[in-house]
Parts: sequence; structure tokens; C-alpha cells
Amino acid sequence: MDVPKEDPSNLAVERITPVAARKLLESNTHNRNLRPPHVAQLAEAMKRGEWELNGQTIKIATDGTLLDGQHRLRAVVDSGVKIRSLVMRGLPIDAQDTVDTGRRRRLADVLAIEGYSDSHALGAALGMLHRYRMGSRIDYSHGGAPTPQQALDLLAREPEIEDSVKVARQVTKQVGGPIGVFSAFHHVFREVDPEPAQEFFARLIDGANLATEDPLLHLRNQLAKPRQDRNYSQSPYNIAALTIKAFNLRRAGRLISLLSFRNNEKFPTIDPPMLRGDNGA
Repeated sequence: MDVPKEDPSNLAVERITPVAARKLLESNTHNRNLRPPHVAQLAEAMKRGEWELNGQTIKIATDGTLLDGQHRLRAVVDSGVKIRSLVMRGLPIDAQDTVDTGRRRRLADVLAIEGYSDSHALGAALGMLHRYRMGSRIDYSHGGAPTPQQALDLLAREPEIEDSVKVARQVTKQVGGPIGVFSAFHHVFREVDPEPAQEFFARLIDGANLATEDPLLHLRNQLAKPRQDRNYSQSPYNIAALTIKAFNLRRAGRLISLLSFRNNEKFPTIDPPMLRGDNGA
């Protein structure tokens, strides 16, 4: 690690190796508890080469105590990757009282800075799509969320998600539900089977000509419940599962009396498209 020698109280760009990071962490006696999921997310970003010098500092007190940067340093150790970082040395020990009092920049903020409209909805859509792409299921742990760079890369690969956000906005306006779920699955359903996907979302929005036993009517009724009963709620995870189930059932031409997803049930996958002319029998 290239440590400046002239003035112990200065700011400089330093090269942080896993060995140097481990040494600094030995003086980590004044920090809050480490959050392993956040460390894992940073470490994976470092391994992918996404870490950039961004103005965030590692802060060290006059007595060598680490005041800020424990998650980044632990990620360097875990990833085995060298990084460059701003390091501020020679701070008073009570400087930590003012560290991290601001709000962490969210994906929506990053997208807005990049010039995208409806950035909150687009951020939710990318978050959901990323989770699904990572394993055809929805991982709502902290580690399942994309980094801003992952989200921007995903948007560059699949820009059509912006069109899906517009459709999902109509769904949430008419019947409610999480916009991230409907944006992501409009995009994925359209990719799997375009015509049934278009029909599915058109009827999800307007509810026209739905039979009593139509899976889509059951889904609409589930989504409308919170508007009728404020004490009723379902997680986006459950709504995502119900949406996939309804799509599969409707494409297969099946009528149902109940649409449900139990806690111990395996998260559903999207059925592949049937050959045209196949009646699903």
C-alpha cells in the first residue's frame, strides 16, 4: 500500500491489497457490526472488475483506528482483488459521529442521473429481472439485488424492459400490485410467447370478457384485495409466483376455482411455448 509520508493528516489515492486491507481491519475497533451480505455484494463486484475509484474514502483516525470502510476492506480480503481507493488519514476519533449519516444512493437515483425517465419503476423492473435471470426465481435477499453497474448492463442488453414498464404502469393503475413484478414478467412472457403475453396483459389491465374460472380473473381479484381490505397484503415474491401460475394455466386453456401459492411450494417456472395447433391435451 502506497502510504504518503510527508503529512500524516492527508487525503491520497492508495493501492489497497488484500494484505493491506487485512492489516487495516485489525484496527477496526470503533465500527458498527459488519453486514456480511453487503460485503459479499461488494466482493462479487470487485471480482467482476466493476470497482472504480469513486470518491468514497476509507477513513483512519490519528491513532490508526479504522473509522469507515470496513465493508470495502473486508470485500478486498474476501475477493483477493487489489483496488485503488481514496484514504483519509489523521482524523479525530470522534469524526465517525458524522460518517454515513446520509442516504445511500439508490438504483433509481443512478438511473435518473443517466437520464432515464420513470427511474423508480425502471429500477424496480431491473431489480426483479436481474433476480429472475440469476436463477429463474426471485431471490429477495440483500445479495440478490443487482449493483448499479449490473443493472445498467442488464438495461443495455435488454432495453425493451422500458416498454414493459409502461405496460406495467397501466396494470398497477387499474388493479394494483408491484410495478417491478409486472414490468419484468411482461418482458419475460413476451420473450417466451409473444402473442399470449400480449393478450394476458391486455386482459389483466381491462378485465374484459373473463370467465369466472379464468386464472387471469383470479389473479386480478388477488391484486384488488388490498384496495378492499387495508389489512391484506401479499409480498412481491408471492405475486410473482401467482402471475407465472396464471400465465401458464391460461396458455394451457385450464379453468380453475382457486389460484394460490403456498409458503412451502416451489417457485414456479414459465412453461415453454406450445406448438401452434397444440390444444394442450
